[in-house]
Amino acid sequence: MHNWKNSIVYQIFPDRFKIGRNSNLSKNEEAGSFFLPGQTRVKWSTKPERSNDGSHQYLFWGGNLKGITEELEYIKSLGTGILYLTPIFYARSNHKYDTINYFKIDPLFGTLEDFHLLCNKAHSLGIKVILDGVFNHMGDASEWFNKYGIFGKDTGAYNDPESEFRDFFYFSGDTYRGWMNARTLPELNLENSRLQEILFTGENSVIKYWLRQGADGWRLDCAFDLGYDINRMIVREARKVKEDALIIGEVWNYPEGWNVHSDLDGLMNYYYRTVVFDLIRGQLSPAMAGKIIQKSVEDCGIDYLNKCWNILSSHDVPRLSSEFKDGKDTQLAITLQFSLPGVPLIYYGEELEMSGGIDPENRGPMEWERLSENPSRLEFYRKLGVIWNEHRAIREGNFEIQPVSNDELLAFKRSTGIIDELMVLIFNFSDKEQHAHVYMNEGLLMNGTQMVDIISNKKFNTFTGKLEVNIPGRSFLFLMPEITRANDNYSPYKRV
Repeated sequence: MHNWKNSIVYQIFPDRFKIGRNSNLSKNEEAGSFFLPGQTRVKWSTKPERSNDGSHQYLFWGGNLKGITEELEYIKSLGTGILYLTPIFYARSNHKYDTINYFKIDPLFGTLEDFHLLCNKAHSLGIKVILDGVFNHMGDASEWFNKYGIFGKDTGAYNDPESEFRDFFYFSGDTYRGWMNARTLPELNLENSRLQEILFTGENSVIKYWLRQGADGWRLDCAFDLGYDINRMIVREARKVKEDALIIGEVWNYPEGWNVHSDLDGLMNYYYRTVVFDLIRGQLSPAMAGKIIQKSVEDCGIDYLNKCWNILSSHDVPRLSSEFKDGKDTQLAITLQFSLPGVPLIYYGEELEMSGGIDPENRGPMEWERLSENPSRLEFYRKLGVIWNEHRAIREGNFEIQPVSNDELLAFKRSTGIIDELMVLIFNFSDKEQHAHVYMNEGLLMNGTQMVDIISNKKFNTFTGKLEVNIPGRSFLFLMPEITRANDNYSPYKRV
């Protein structure tokens, strides 16, 4: 069994994934579940659209934890080992990045019991559960801030300068600081020791409480805003409850240094997304892309990069079908995601070829009806999922660019020191078939060894370390050496 931290991630936006069976949404409304300012339920078939006044943030489709639990076998079929949920705690918006209460599951998503059932079933299937921790800011409707007087007219930091929570936020007179200057997201004063105790350091802190409830780690929202020290504090405190807790930071920068200074296991590697997209669109040459990626490995270290999450789409960026109109381009991007250093993250619905532009269009309800259409991308994800789980080299191996005679191609190897596990990836980004020689710098690749494409089973010859290939336009080869050690035939591999 491989290290679970090097497992395929499936990301879910809970309100949009699935309404669980026997979920009575109308009953929820009658019971007052929709009582915060602006909250409204819409039909599942509704397409999200941006509003000028921001009201789209308070529309709800009805997805919940029960719905996610019901589809865990489906999620597992993609080769998934990690389930990442965007925030599930009590909040006003549909995205829940405006927390009201860190210790309460949002009633629109379910109950603590529902969360326990989700974690228990996920664990029985070998899936770990990662929660989204939003600690840089809170919602303006929170009890601590209480802008709308939900928790009493004269209470909370916004209404009472003498409030016990006033120092949890940054006030200057009657004004306060919001994240990205958003008035709905007042920033938290994380240097406040009492606040640190509630969120991180206390025996019953938010971080520790949810790990004890069944979560296996945290994705830290706005980790770049938290800074090195707060990130390090979170990691330290989480590991007091679970030694192997996975802590991933949302950092959109170059990934260097965040593991060293913050002790984070990895980042959401949007940097690689930019390189991959520019490469496929012809804005970056294969040779230059190779240099950029090789340099990142040298700067960051392969073990760290192998735990970063390789992002192609998410709740913050458009979906693949809205970025690429050609299915070949999409397959190139996904294959790079699964073969470059890092853990591939599948954003819900990508396997069903859903489309969606910038937020909120990329947060559409799961189009389950597409399953009956047998989308080719679903099978492609499943095939790559099998390869990922069966081959250690692309999960945990070293990375090295391989010299190639054709400027239209990118070639690299993933290796573990065991020649049987060697993988060589070759990508053709041109529209035409290309012929090339790849000069393999692999000392244990014996002369004359054939390399087999594990997708098509096509074989290619090598001679003194030179690999000769023909590769169709906008396609790739996923090569491994064909090695035998049978006693009745000669093999140069008999002692390696």
